[in-house]
Amino acid sequence: MHRSYAPHDHLKRLVVRGLVAFSLSFFLFIALIYFKQHSMVYHPRPYGAGYAQALPANDEEISYTLPFGKQTAFYIPPRNSGQLPARLWVAFCGNGSLALDWTTILAGYPNSHDAFLLVDYPGYGKCEGYATIASMRASSDAALKRLTKRLALSEEEMESRLCTIGHSLGSAVAIDFGSRHRVQRVVAIAPFTTLREEAARVITSPLSHLLIESYDNRAGIAEIRKRNPEAKIAIFHGTKDEVIPVRMGRELAQKFPFVDFFSIEGANHVSVLSDAHDQIIRWMNN
Repeated sequence: MHRSYAPHDHLKRLVVRGLVAFSLSFFLFIALIYFKQHSMVYHPRPYGAGYAQALPANDEEISYTLPFGKQTAFYIPPRNSGQLPARLWVAFCGNGSLALDWTTILAGYPNSHDAFLLVDYPGYGKCEGYATIASMRASSDAALKRLTKRLALSEEEMESRLCTIGHSLGSAVAIDFGSRHRVQRVVAIAPFTTLREEAARVITSPLSHLLIESYDNRAGIAEIRKRNPEAKIAIFHGTKDEVIPVRMGRELAQKFPFVDFFSIEGANHVSVLSDAHDQIIRWMNN
């Protein structure tokens, strides 16, 4: 006997199929965010031929090997040949930039007694490996250790000269670096509060908990202050930042009143580096 279906049975089947399709699409979306999150945070790339011209004449490459591969950082010594640095600025770039990009920003730096250690993330530039919080800590610490030995300084002598600067993701790496070393000065350009809170702004709060690791700049600044109560910290943030809103930089400064905060009127996430250039250099040398 042929069985007939009522219209509501057909509608029910369509609803069930729709729910199944939606559920599968949703879980695929979740899986994509979870397994592809590294490529959302880090954008590694090698050096092109043009970067050879960016190297200052007195630049030195610092090479070292870690379990995840060979690494290369760049040391720009004081302009007075043979002089030990009065201050060593350890610099970290944004997630789409490279360490040698700092040579443009620091061109014409007025203090001939300061030096710079430009550190790439694993997988960036000439560095092998895979960028994570742990691998970046290992790489920056190894670069500093190698340079400390190269300059024949003790750890204490080096830390009395140690400062750090970073932009965007690099500001979080710089703050994290400062939370593990007794730094004297920190410059954070366009920082977020935490990486998870920045992710929540982009992909919603529930999905932000899929992050495997998260930089926490609040905790980092607190630890810097704990390690060295005399450490000076400055935040520079463009008022038109379309990537990390200026309110995040303000929140950090409001939570820690000892932080100098500079809002750069009209600057976006990238142009803040040029628009605030002179102010940043002045603060570094104040």
